[in-house]
Amino acid sequence: MPLPSPPQKFVLNPVTRISSGGGAQTVTLPDFSSPKGDEAEIRYRAVFTYAPGGGAWAVFLPRFLVDAEVLVNGNEIGNSGVGLGAGRAQLNLPLIATIPSVALKRGQNQLDILVRADPPISKHLEAVYVGPEAELRPAFNQRTKLFVVLPQIFSAWRVLLGLILAMIWASRPREYDYGFLTLALLVGAGRLAFLDYNSAAVLPYIGMLAVFESALFVSFAYAFLGRRQPGWQALLFLPGLLIPLLSLVGGDTATKFTFLLLGPPTVLVHASIIAVLLAHAAINSGGRETFIFGSAMTIILVAVLHDGATLLSLLPGPKYYFSVQAYSAMLIACGILLAARFVQALRKIDGFAQQLIVKIAEAEEKLKQSFAREEARKRAEALSAERERLMRDLHDGLGGQLVRIVALSEQDHEGAAPTGEAARAALRDLRLVIDAMEDVEGDLLLALASWRERTAQHLRVHGIALDWQVRAKPSDLTFPDLRPWHMIQIMRLLDEAVTNAVRHSGAATISIILRTEEKDGERAKIHITVRDDGRGFGEAQSNPPGKFGLANMRKRAALCGATLTIESDVYGVSVDLALPESFPHEPSPA
Repeated sequence: MPLPSPPQKFVLNPVTRISSGGGAQTVTLPDFSSPKGDEAEIRYRAVFTYAPGGGAWAVFLPRFLVDAEVLVNGNEIGNSGVGLGAGRAQLNLPLIATIPSVALKRGQNQLDILVRADPPISKHLEAVYVGPEAELRPAFNQRTKLFVVLPQIFSAWRVLLGLILAMIWASRPREYDYGFLTLALLVGAGRLAFLDYNSAAVLPYIGMLAVFESALFVSFAYAFLGRRQPGWQALLFLPGLLIPLLSLVGGDTATKFTFLLLGPPTVLVHASIIAVLLAHAAINSGGRETFIFGSAMTIILVAVLHDGATLLSLLPGPKYYFSVQAYSAMLIACGILLAARFVQALRKIDGFAQQLIVKIAEAEEKLKQSFAREEARKRAEALSAERERLMRDLHDGLGGQLVRIVALSEQDHEGAAPTGEAARAALRDLRLVIDAMEDVEGDLLLALASWRERTAQHLRVHGIALDWQVRAKPSDLTFPDLRPWHMIQIMRLLDEAVTNAVRHSGAATISIILRTEEKDGERAKIHITVRDDGRGFGEAQSNPPGKFGLANMRKRAALCGATLTIESDVYGVSVDLALPESFPHEPSPA
């Protein structure tokens, strides 16, 4: 495709070529100087006619090797040897130099162009355009985009791709293809970013890094194709080491010849090895990835051959170099391949995720069914346990009272009073069972309210006063795990203690005290104490008679995880129930 050029009416041709010895020769551009010449500089001279008006004028050089200096009437107006692209022939840099108005004169003006290049690179000047800058700059801008901006974009892309591959390789260190490609990209980025191409001293290191980069690509090709790395792999890096070593022996000329002999040819050999590998893989297995990679390598191989022939002046026409742009084709190919692999991996992950979602949904459904069955089983067990508890409580309490009532009713009429007392006891026991079933949300004081009222009425019948004392904070009397079956055990125990006091103590007052036992760093322990002011156990203080039902009381305390203490002295009997910090979910063993 033709490259952007200004209108041909602004081109200067032919021009005069003046050698360093003073010899002049008329030449037609483009002009290729002899690659065997020892001259570092060639001067091209031309004359152009300037007519004021139409804006500023400029000189446009679309292509030259390697650096060019532009002078108008002996005044320097532009020099590529002082910019960032100095000495970088492979970038195909254009040059435009605006002519100051003070340097121009009406009519004939002399234009001198000095082209510089160190042997063995030949000097080259493609064309010279002089005219209004507005007519020349569009072509310059388009060439700048092609040969300056685009390579910079590719260089940035190379760095980003290297960083992305480095992160992938860090997470998958056994994927050696990512590792080799990462190293190749980072070496190339370092070669382009950190080495000063204007300095001849770094030329050996430029060649060394270029060889290392291409050698790493060979290793990447082996790993990418799934082949074992060859035993002679280390030899791929040997020319790169020889370039700086040989440059230490000779001078600048030897360094340049060493670079030209070991640099580009070695890169060409490495590219040929990769091409052979890809061709072999395409013949044996084929595949989209091999086709894309092979197409990119074909472009690179042709570009390297073209640039080598151009460098040696074996091809006619302008000297443009395409290896840098062709190398970008390799990056594009690698990006496409890795993106395809990534998309394929994502598709597999999505498939696995979809399967996992289905399996999780099935597992959740099974768990729900299992939980439902378990909940139903627990509910049935809880109902069964509650039925058994109610049956046991009714049997032990109300059932015994009813049996007593039946026995008393079968006696003579003198048993009417005991019968009434037994009936009242049965009624109290029934109310106790009903009250204990009420859910009071763990509030012990609220749970004992009804029991306190019934106990007070019962004691008034026998002429005994009830002294109810609460010596604990309301917050300490709340137990989150307090259940109805706990309360019925506590109430029956307290009923037994009160009944014993009524029957055997001869007391005038019975005190029921809810108190707190403070301990450092622990939750306050709640005590329920039933104390009477009667005569106590007398001689049996240490071993109370069995008719008091103390064994049954201790059993009820143990079922709730509580501790029962009974003390007797000359001032009466004290029954103390120490409640646990947390009540058991199931009855504790006696």
